[in-house]
Parts: sequence; structure tokens; C-alpha cells
Amino acid sequence: MSTLQQATVIGLASGVVCFVILSVFLIVTLLTIHTTGRSHADMLLTVKIAVPAAALTAVAGFIVAVVRLRTIDK
Repeated sequence: MSTLQQATVIGLASGVVCFVILSVFLIVTLLTIHTTGRSHADMLLTVKIAVPAAALTAVAGFIVAVVRLRTIDK
């Protein structure tokens, strides 16, 4: 596997992990707010927040992996 392929896999995996963890955290937070208060939280808010955060994490993971793998190859 080339360095670029490994970095892509690492970036995608970090993005997926970030999306799952952030989604679960936001769902629990919104459900807690809903049960303790009278406000009705929009559950679509979790996706609206988690997708950009996961995309940024995937890009950051890709860049870090490329830099890390290039320095190991030298």
C-alpha cells in the first residue's frame, strides 16, 4: 500500500470515528435537555454539527498521516 492510500484510509477512519462519537454525545445531550426542560430540541441538529466536524477531522487525519508516513519513509 502506498503512503497516499494509507493516509486516505487513516483520514476516513478518523472522520467516521469522530462522526459516531460526536453524534452519540449530541444525541445524549439533546435528549437530556428535552427530558429536563420543556423545549423540544431538533434531532437533525446532531447531523448538522457532526458532519462538518467529521469532515474537518478526516482532512486533519489525512494531513497528519501523510506527514507522519513521509517522515517514517525517509
